[in-house]
Amino acid sequence: MVIIFMKNIAIIVPSLKGGGAERVVSLLSQELSKKYNLYLIVFDSEEMSFEYGGKLIDIDIKSHSNIFMKTYNVFKRAYRVRKIKKKYKIQSSISFLGSANIVNILSKVNEKTIVSIHSNLATEKKIILGSMNKLIYNKSDKVIGVSKGIINNLINNYKLSDEKVGYIYNPVNLSNIEQISREEVYCNNVFNQNDFTIVNMGRLTNAKGQWHLIRALSHVKREIRNIKLLILGQGELEDYLRDLVKKVGLNNNVVFLGYQKNPFKYIRKSDLFVFSSLYEGFGNVLIEAMACGTPIISTDCRSGPREILAPGTDIEYETVNIEYCKYGVLVPVCDGIYYDYNAPLTREEKLLAESIIKLYKDKRLRKHYSDKGKERVKDFDINKITREWEKLFK
Repeated sequence: MVIIFMKNIAIIVPSLKGGGAERVVSLLSQELSKKYNLYLIVFDSEEMSFEYGGKLIDIDIKSHSNIFMKTYNVFKRAYRVRKIKKKYKIQSSISFLGSANIVNILSKVNEKTIVSIHSNLATEKKIILGSMNKLIYNKSDKVIGVSKGIINNLINNYKLSDEKVGYIYNPVNLSNIEQISREEVYCNNVFNQNDFTIVNMGRLTNAKGQWHLIRALSHVKREIRNIKLLILGQGELEDYLRDLVKKVGLNNNVVFLGYQKNPFKYIRKSDLFVFSSLYEGFGNVLIEAMACGTPIISTDCRSGPREILAPGTDIEYETVNIEYCKYGVLVPVCDGIYYDYNAPLTREEKLLAESIIKLYKDKRLRKHYSDKGKERVKDFDINKITREWEKLFK
C-alpha cells in the first residue's frame, strides 16, 4: 500500500471581511484544501464575508488605529503565527495584504515563505507598513504580484531580484459566477427595460474615483435620458458621492446598492461595466464583469486594466485618448481632484462620457466586447490559477 503524505500549507490574511484579496483567499483556500493540509490563519474572524477551505485558525489580534499599538501587534501576531507554523509543521506559507506579509516573514521557521502583493507599494501611505516593506520583503523566498505592473514596481523601487519575484493573476470561479449571476433581482427601482444601465463596483474610496464617473454621467444624461448608474460598495466617500449625485441632478439616475453578497446578478443584467479607478493592483472586478458577459470601459490606471483588456501591449504605456482594445475600452485616468459640482468637466471626464455614449449607440460593439470578454476570462479560471500557485510549493 502506498501512503501519500499531503503537504502542510498555510494561508495568512488579516480577515475575510470583504475585498478583492479576501475573495482570492476564499477561492484559493477552497481549491488548495482539496490537495493539501491547509491552515487558514486570520487575525480577526469576525464578520466573515466569504467561504473558505481548510482549518481556520483565528489568532484574535484585531487591528488598532494607534501607531504604537500597530507596531506592537505586528510582533505579537508574528509570535503567535510562528507557534502555529511549528505546531502544524508548515512547509509553505502564503500571505495576502501588507500586514499579513510582514507577519509571514517575521514568523518564518523553516518553511518556504511566499508573499502576495495586491497593490503598488509606492501608493501605500501607511507609515509603519510602508517603511518596513522595503527592509524585509527581500527576506521572503518568493514575492508574487497580481500583475506585471506590480512586479515592475517591486523590481524598480524595492530592488528585488528577478529570480525572487513573479506574478500570478487573481482567479475567478467561472462556473460559480455563471450560476449565481442568474439569480433574480427583486428590487423594483434597479432595472427597467427602458433604461440603459451601467454598473460600477468597488469600495467608495479615493482610489476608485467614482465621483469622476458621476460627473461624467451628468454629461451623458444630456444625450441618454434613460441612463442609470448602479454603484455597488460601501466606504467613507458615500455621503460625499450621494451629495454630488443630488447637486448634479442625478437622483433619478443613480442607485447606491451598498455591499452585495452576490454582486454578479447586478453586473450580468447591466448593459455596461464602467471602472473609474485612479490606481489599482489588478482590478478583480474587471474579470468578474467579463465572467458575467458584461462589456467593459476602464480607466488605464496602474496596474491591471491594460494587462486584462489589452494583453500584449506595453504595460508602461498610458493612453491619453479612448482606446478600443481587444477585450474592452480603455480611457485616460482622471486627475483625482474633488471638483465643485458645478465645475466644468475635465478632458478625461469628457472622454469617459464619450466612451459611454459610443457603446450606448453601438449595440454591435457591446456584443463584440461581451463575447471577447467571455473568451478572455478563461485565462483567469480558478483551476488554471491554482496550478500556478502549486508550482511554488515544489
